[in-house]
Amino acid sequence: MPKLFRSLSDRIENDIATSLCEACLDFGKLDDSKTKINLAGNIQVFLKRGMDVTFSIIFLIIGLPLFLIIAIAIKLSSKGDVFFKQKRVGHLGKEFTIYKFRTMYQEPENAEHKEIVQNIISADSSKQDETKMLIDFIKYIEKRTTPLGKFLRSTSLDELPQLMNIFIGQMSLVGPRPHPVYEVEGYKKWYHRRLCVKPGLTGWSKLNLRLTPQNYEEAILYDLWYVDHWSVKLDLQIILMTIPFVLSARDAH
Repeated sequence: MPKLFRSLSDRIENDIATSLCEACLDFGKLDDSKTKINLAGNIQVFLKRGMDVTFSIIFLIIGLPLFLIIAIAIKLSSKGDVFFKQKRVGHLGKEFTIYKFRTMYQEPENAEHKEIVQNIISADSSKQDETKMLIDFIKYIEKRTTPLGKFLRSTSLDELPQLMNIFIGQMSLVGPRPHPVYEVEGYKKWYHRRLCVKPGLTGWSKLNLRLTPQNYEEAILYDLWYVDHWSVKLDLQIILMTIPFVLSARDAH
């Protein structure tokens, strides 16, 4: 019986989370008296999608020679596939396959990263735990990253294949970064609202802090702020802010 109640509770929570997501995206759809707000929201969504399609096509065409150079360099520098593919969780919890240039030595299963992420989400806030998690996280990244991969990650060039995810509508140029399925499965309840918008190539949390185990929940709060305040104007501002961010190579991991 307790298991049945937990299952029912989980379904109710998921239904509520979906309803909240639809409400915050549709800008008043639940209230017919707010048709002007709804219309404005729909226009924003339409413009955001138009911007995603336009910019992704332009960047894919311009970046094609760079894509080829990076692909050849990856093949020559280490064994394995050119692209890293992984199931991620997107808008309203829908799963999709994300593409990145491979920056790490290829392994059959990434069990170690899964364990690290689960420890981050479930750990308490003691300084000792935070320090240990940070050390484990850095050691994990440094141990598995190839020499070429360090350059690709520091310049964010490894993220370029996600322009295809954007073009087909699984991602947006701007939004919270998409997390792996096993990471979302370990979410605290209030984290789920970050799934109310499409995940992005760049985003508010990415620009405001460098993600480490010590500021994981702070990054979630930045994502939730974006969910509550997003607009086409804000997206354009974030895109412009991303240019100097990438050039400064701040996001080394």
